[in-house]
This record gives sequence, structure tokens and C-alpha cells, in this order.
Amino acid sequence: MIKNIVLAVVAVASVSAVALPAYAGTGITPVFGTGDNDDQDWVASTIVDRLNEQGVNATSVENWGGLIRAYVTLEDGSEVMQFYTPGSLNQVSL
Repeated sequence: MIKNIVLAVVAVASVSAVALPAYAGTGITPVFGTGDNDDQDWVASTIVDRLNEQGVNATSVENWGGLIRAYVTLEDGSEVMQFYTPGSLNQVSL
């Protein structure tokens, strides 16, 4: 019984250790929108800055079902929502 529990704990720890490096250096935390408000503001600001560097005129972002929802101002002044993958910030069409 104890042997099975130890194996299960080791398996969970191994999977977690493999998944975390995928977020390393991306500027995005694996769980966007958790923690205190200062952390959330910093993460959102970083994502907005990265989108702006890519030529996207994003004004704000938020977590939306595992994606990043960005509010983007178009050249004509209208505002639209666009969706991006966390980490790579590749645009996703829904």
C-alpha cells in the first residue's frame, strides 16, 4: 500500500517537473490570474508589452479559459477582442 502511494507521488512530481520548464523564460506564469493584485498586474503588463512589441495594439489582457484574451485597438479606433496562446502569444481564431 505504501509502495503504491510513493509511486503515485513520484509520478505526479515527475509530470510537474516536466511541465514547468515549458513556461521558463516566457514572462507568463503557468497560472495566470492567481496571487495578489500586484502579481496579476505585473503579468498582465508584461503580456501587453510583449503583444505591443509584436505590433499588436493591445490595451489590456486577461485569462480566458486557458488562453490570453487581449483587448486590441484597431487603426480605425474600434476595439476588438483577440485571443492568444500563453507563452508564444500566437494568435488563435475561435
